[in-house]
Amino acid sequence: MRVVIIGGVAAGMSAASQARRARPDAEILVLEKTQDVSYGACGLPYKLPPDTDMDDLLVISAQRFREERNIDVRLGHEVLRIDPSRRQVGGRNAEGDFVLDYDKLILCTGARVWAPPIEGLDTLWGQGAYPLKTIDDGRTIKAAMAAHPPKHVLVIGAGYIGLEATENFREMGAEVTVVEALPEILPWLPETLRARVVAQAQAHGVEMLVGTRVEAIGRTGSGLAVETSDARLEADLVLVATGVRPESELASAAGLALGAAGSIAVDESLRTSNEHIYAAGDCADAIHAITGESVWFPLALRANRAGKLAGDNVFGHQRPAPPVLGTAVFKFFGLEVARTGLSSEEADAAGLDTASTEIVGATRAGYYPGGGKLSVWLLGERKTRKVLGCCMVGPEAAAHKIDTAAAAIHAGMTVEQIYDMDLAYAPPFGPSWSPLLIAASQLSKALD
Repeated sequence: MRVVIIGGVAAGMSAASQARRARPDAEILVLEKTQDVSYGACGLPYKLPPDTDMDDLLVISAQRFREERNIDVRLGHEVLRIDPSRRQVGGRNAEGDFVLDYDKLILCTGARVWAPPIEGLDTLWGQGAYPLKTIDDGRTIKAAMAAHPPKHVLVIGAGYIGLEATENFREMGAEVTVVEALPEILPWLPETLRARVVAQAQAHGVEMLVGTRVEAIGRTGSGLAVETSDARLEADLVLVATGVRPESELASAAGLALGAAGSIAVDESLRTSNEHIYAAGDCADAIHAITGESVWFPLALRANRAGKLAGDNVFGHQRPAPPVLGTAVFKFFGLEVARTGLSSEEADAAGLDTASTEIVGATRAGYYPGGGKLSVWLLGERKTRKVLGCCMVGPEAAAHKIDTAAAAIHAGMTVEQIYDMDLAYAPPFGPSWSPLLIAASQLSKALD
């Protein structure tokens, strides 16, 4: 049996490795269009400083996959078409065109950078204006900065990657301006929690322009001129961090059904609308644990987990992929910013009658040195009293306490059940009444 996997990063290599464990006698073939497989893309912003090595993000080389796991990894193989009726894929490599048969196919094509319609961007792409999606993108940016260390960086987009990169550019000594087209950064955050992130940017000398569109970019001497909807800016380097889109064109052209945000629709076994084709990772959709609707969350845990499950299920196993909550966290200078479940806007769109509360608690006991304030926002449904969403912002504790909230939401716990949980306490880690428990107490009153 031949299993062909398109894409060799998180989901693809997880699928290949699990398929090999499941069927030692199967032919496992991975087609990767770049020269890199199996790397930690989430670490890209942290490898921008000159005293770091981008290649530290590489986990297992293609050669090791071939030698140690008997997986046929073919680099530089770009798949351009899928023929489900013949069970074939076709594409191009350095030697020319190729066609390969498959018994089962797993699409792990990931997500692609969305390049906004900015005049002049095409000319400067990779030569002054850069994406940061792949490890090769990271190498390109580091080489550019080594040749001409930037004094002023302009970041287009205030999502996770944009803000994480902003921190690292700033710590390298560059002045940074962040331009965000939306009226506010991080729209899923409640306003008061968002204000803490904005204040953190200001405290570290980051200029944040919201409700501002970049309309044109061009060279001016050795630098770049950036025309926005509000003003003309100058920069030495532009990072395009305007988000990603699911890489689903191959699937769509092959007649496969699509789900949320144009991602590839899959069932709980990761099977697409074609019985012989599966999809996993950032190219595929998932089911939301609260709404039961198709959602698209390009996050690392889902990619690795879905790849592993797809690698089993192509052989007839029925290991279902669990629903998701979109649990996520990122670091911005001295703040941890975390979320799980629904925002108020998402709950309203789902037709849920909700109430929310916000509290500010301590991250350590008052008499213990250090720490700071943890902002906690909780959302609950009036009818069932179940907690539906949580956001946290603070200098510590948010990254781990958000997991407690996620576990409770996955379990369908009511706000009273959360309040009754027996949580750990010690002075270096928080007050005896956890901020999450305090927030649950307040939400219980708001739901009445």
